[in-house]
Amino acid sequence: MPVGKLQYFRSKIDGNLHPCAVCSTDTSDEPKPLIVEVSPGALGNLSGAVELTEQIAGIAAKHNQSCVVLRPTGRGSGSVYQNYGEIDVLEAIEHVASNYNIDRDRITITGSSMGGAATWYLISHYPDLFAGAAPFCGYCDYRLWEKPGGFTFHMHEWEIPSWQSRSAAFLIKNLIHTPVWIIHGEWDRGIGGGVPVEHSRQMAQLMEQQGYTHKYTEVPKTGHSCRLPDIWEEVILWLLKQQKQRSPDHVSLATYNLRHNQSYWITLNQLTHYGKRGQVNARFVKSDNLIVDTDNIRTFSLGSVQKNGGVNITIDGQTFEPVNLSHQKQFQRNHKGVWEHDKFDLSHEKHHRASGPISDLFFDGLILVPGTVGTEEETFFNKWIADNAVGYYRSRNGGVHRGGIMGDNAVELPVIPDIELTEDLLQINNLLLYGGYDSNAILSRFRDKLPLTIEGKTIHLSNKSYTADGAAVFAVFPHPANSERYVAVHGGVTPDAICWGSHLDMQLLPDYIVYSGGQLLDWGFWGNDWKSQ
Repeated sequence: MPVGKLQYFRSKIDGNLHPCAVCSTDTSDEPKPLIVEVSPGALGNLSGAVELTEQIAGIAAKHNQSCVVLRPTGRGSGSVYQNYGEIDVLEAIEHVASNYNIDRDRITITGSSMGGAATWYLISHYPDLFAGAAPFCGYCDYRLWEKPGGFTFHMHEWEIPSWQSRSAAFLIKNLIHTPVWIIHGEWDRGIGGGVPVEHSRQMAQLMEQQGYTHKYTEVPKTGHSCRLPDIWEEVILWLLKQQKQRSPDHVSLATYNLRHNQSYWITLNQLTHYGKRGQVNARFVKSDNLIVDTDNIRTFSLGSVQKNGGVNITIDGQTFEPVNLSHQKQFQRNHKGVWEHDKFDLSHEKHHRASGPISDLFFDGLILVPGTVGTEEETFFNKWIADNAVGYYRSRNGGVHRGGIMGDNAVELPVIPDIELTEDLLQINNLLLYGGYDSNAILSRFRDKLPLTIEGKTIHLSNKSYTADGAAVFAVFPHPANSERYVAVHGGVTPDAICWGSHLDMQLLPDYIVYSGGQLLDWGFWGNDWKSQ
């Protein structure tokens, strides 16, 4: 029986050591496939996490197969392995690859329930990473959770774009090269921690319509506990057979944001309109002819593609002279709608790692910074809202969970008052500043660098203005001192205006939201110039 163990890696986010369970079938140096298991509860039961890796490796060894098994924690039982949770998965994979000889073309993933949802999420957002996937009773479409009155899944209008961006059902094109074995219980429903079987039925139908490689097993007369021993063993052996195609002639990529913007030899650099899905579909019809169709894309890149000589490229019907794609080449649609080929400077516009929405704060180090240099009343409310945000984010995982389970995580967002924030921390982290220019010393430094002013009862945000007795704003901007980080501001026209935003689920917010008490004034996304679309 293979013996697993706990290992620790140091995260780039907080510099701390984080655990993961790892088990290898043997000690040989031959390249091995990696199976990543992402079911919930690993952090709360680390010994159980190790046992599960041993079980999977034991199945492989029983059939004379070699592999390494990894179970990350995802930073908590309700993280759905998203945002900080997905960084945990990616860092754990790199940790294992640095200690074992891993075959990068044979990395697969499986999980059950929330782990099934995480499996759908990860394969649809990192389409060229996993060679195969097996989601058990996983959810993948926010629309399939509603009950009368929104009892189980209340959703605000500004949260819809975030749910769409997280739902694999809206990103089906990304699964063109990822075989999926879908397993669900026939009688599974949205009761307690259960997941309606319609999630898997729908995804099987979508995969079938696209002609993508998949299997669907609906376990009869079974509810949420569908990971039965005989099926489990078959799935593990199936995962071990999967191998990624590394240079396909046909690539499709869809995304709602620029955080998840790459697949094989396509990179989406900018969308045209944010909060909506952007797509690129590219196919070589011959070795030297590439047809590209786009939707809601302003800037994208092609390459590196191993083709001899130049490639004739046609983008949305517009033909280019032969282009050498051995190195990445960039294309941008100009204001007349014509595609141009050049190297474009996006450093002062939206780009990967600096494009919003507010949930993009939770991929790198984030510090909550309450202002303390204003009145005693302003300092009181700034600190209270910042401290409350820490617990609210943890108990609800920023809002990212489904069904009757609110979800939680083990992320401890640091709170550092403005006057205590060092220059080093200011430069390298995302910052969430509470207060106004006169009550927050850090925000005051950026007074002339952010498109935000607060005068009397009026908030001026980019090219819009909002006047109300208790007007408040929560918005994200590029960090004035670091082009790959953010500054977000939560402030209002009165010291207590931001209190009515204490319930906001930060991972579900757009680029900005403006409110007054219980009244929504506006919400939306910035354009590529960081102004209102």
